[in-house]
Amino acid sequence: MEYFLVFLLGIVATVVVVFLLRPGLFTRPNLDFTMFEAVVEESIAELEKRQGEILTEIEEKHQALLELQEQIIARFLPSDTQSPKVSAVLELARHSDDPMSIAKKLGLGIGEVQLILELNKDREPLAEND
Repeated sequence: MEYFLVFLLGIVATVVVVFLLRPGLFTRPNLDFTMFEAVVEESIAELEKRQGEILTEIEEKHQALLELQEQIIARFLPSDTQSPKVSAVLELARHSDDPMSIAKKLGLGIGEVQLILELNKDREPLAEND
């Protein structure tokens, strides 16, 4: 039993001495992540820049597809399928007449002229590449 107490006392003394002389053995090392954080932030900034470029490219392609769709529609739907009333309103509107004067010239209601103009405001003929 005496040897056990001496042995136990020796182990405790050894642990205390090691703890006092080399306290770094019992603590977690302090890792410096500043370099890693800088690399991650730079990568995120680069990814956001690339995302913006991709979104811009997608928007350009979308606009090109819309223009192509309008060209296809214009080729397969001849302009003579529009009613003469709509054609007359659009022709006068091209000459920058206001809706009130268009309505008076054609004998239409102002609301009807405004509706025709509103429905056809996005339908500008595209230049054909013939």
